[in-house]
Amino acid sequence: MRRPRTLRARLTLFFASAVLGTLLLYGGVVTAVLVTGEWWEQRGDAPGKRHEGLFDDALQSLGAMVLTTPLAVLGATALGGALARSALAPLREARDRVRAARASELDLSLPLRGTGDEWDELASTLNGLLADARASLARIQTFTADAAHELRTPLTVILGETEVTLRRERTPEEYRRALGVVLDETQRLSRLVDALLQLARADAGTRVLRPEPVDLHLLARTALHRTEQLLAARGQRLTLELTGGPTRVQGSPVLLAHVLDNLLSNARRHARQRIRVALDATDTEARVTVSDDGPGVDPAFLPRLFQRFARADAARTGEGTGLGLALSRTLAEAHGGTLDYARSSDGESRFTLHLPNPLEAPGPPPAAGSVRADRTRG
Repeated sequence: MRRPRTLRARLTLFFASAVLGTLLLYGGVVTAVLVTGEWWEQRGDAPGKRHEGLFDDALQSLGAMVLTTPLAVLGATALGGALARSALAPLREARDRVRAARASELDLSLPLRGTGDEWDELASTLNGLLADARASLARIQTFTADAAHELRTPLTVILGETEVTLRRERTPEEYRRALGVVLDETQRLSRLVDALLQLARADAGTRVLRPEPVDLHLLARTALHRTEQLLAARGQRLTLELTGGPTRVQGSPVLLAHVLDNLLSNARRHARQRIRVALDATDTEARVTVSDDGPGVDPAFLPRLFQRFARADAARTGEGTGLGLALSRTLAEAHGGTLDYARSSDGESRFTLHLPNPLEAPGPPPAAGSVRADRTRG
């Protein structure tokens, strides 16, 4: 099997060929000049005068060049090899670093010579790509560890409750209580798995959304109706309000509905008496604000509010999974928008979804200061 030529061998061959070609061209030019000069001298001499041959000087020069060509080729090969080795030094160092790097951590950076040449540009580009890959790997590792921890907790409760219950015969009430615990933890597990699935889909679909016109007012009204039904089922009493008129954007109605459901679910857990959804739009963006009159977010927890699996309840005994707000922000960013939180001066907790490029709403615009499209009490 023929052994492929190395890059160094190719560069050396290229350099030696370039030197040999230059010598041949130079010899041809010298020969032509000598022959032309000799012909020009003989042209003006008297007839019968003895002359040297036109090619005598040229042949002497060519002979000298032929004798020295092997030495020139050997010198060019040696010099070309040395130059190629020097030029490829960063490549060898990069190879050594890649061999020593661990794939599990991507602890790798390519060497920069500080010359600003093509190698430095390539190394800088690859180093940027490696930095992004390291950050992505770190996020995946953190996400996996958190997901495993969150999944293990309800599974541990289910296994423990089942084992304890089966150790001896129980009364119907004890079986009913144990099954209630298993049901609660299974529902929590189901919500967590669903949130993880939604988050994975959102991450994968960040750049592949197929937007379509979405009526935010209709989405909000439908989401409030679902919240109203849930409040009634749980016996909670909260006032639900929707203000603003038809507001349309380009996006995914399924994903934006999921954002509204998450924000309303979060508000429902913390509101004391009222949840309010407000819609408004400017020439550049549409805003959906979900407010509640709850105690608000602890200032110490604010930096982690939108982090995955971040929960203000350190004991993690609440209803949430710690993924709803993180998922909502991811979905907002997938639409080119943002999701932020602020505490208003009148004591409301406000999550505002900003979506770019609102569409012209069908029908007449809402009257200034118009209040409520729906008001309901659970």
